[in-house]
Amino acid sequence: MPWRRHYFKGKQKVWLEIDEQGDFVKDDKGLVPMRYKVEDADRTYSASTRSIGDPVEDTEPVDGESSEKAASTQASSSTKKSTSAPAPDDAGACLVSTQTPDELLSEPPPPEGVIEVYTDGACQGNPGPCSYGVVIRYGPHYKEISQYLGHGTNNIAELTAIKVALESFKRRDLPVRLHTDSSYSIGAITQGWKTKANKELILGLRDLAQSFEDLEFIKVKGHAGIPLNERADSIAVAAIEATKS
Repeated sequence: MPWRRHYFKGKQKVWLEIDEQGDFVKDDKGLVPMRYKVEDADRTYSASTRSIGDPVEDTEPVDGESSEKAASTQASSSTKKSTSAPAPDDAGACLVSTQTPDELLSEPPPPEGVIEVYTDGACQGNPGPCSYGVVIRYGPHYKEISQYLGHGTNNIAELTAIKVALESFKRRDLPVRLHTDSSYSIGAITQGWKTKANKELILGLRDLAQSFEDLEFIKVKGHAGIPLNERADSIAVAAIEATKS
């Protein structure tokens, strides 16, 4: 399928999938596949037509499949490896539950129509064994995700928790309120902090955050008795402990 470059949310330039007639390809929710780099198939997001502006002048549609193959060939010829994240082979199983734990049953529901997210990372030593925990609520629905990542840093764990949470949403048009106790993550993703480490992860998260119509990061105090934040922390720690047994 071809891809055409458009303005997104006013001035951002993105690639959107179109059919042979030049109309937007839409999923069953009416959202259009979107990429910031047309050759980056692993980072395909969804955009509401309300956020899509005019086509970018002097930019012709391109064949996405050909661009993906070219990028794949280039990547396979490179021997440079990233050391900013744990090796995938070291990671444990991704654990998912939709059962609300007893300690959260009395918690007030999230605001109507809002996806509420709490993320946290754990690291025993820094660097050392690290993991993440994610808690998501939407209306009556509950979901938590946790995983042991291997040897890494606390910042990697915090950033990965946010990445996993945001990538789990098929819809990007609903308001999302993401709570984290990591000032580093918020600064790196939303305030353009210059960082020497984890650049690839941070740049990907900046792109991912831009794909949401209404995403707000909320700083919370860690280990302060906030039930949902404590839950995210506890399942992250449990993911590390599970690897020891």
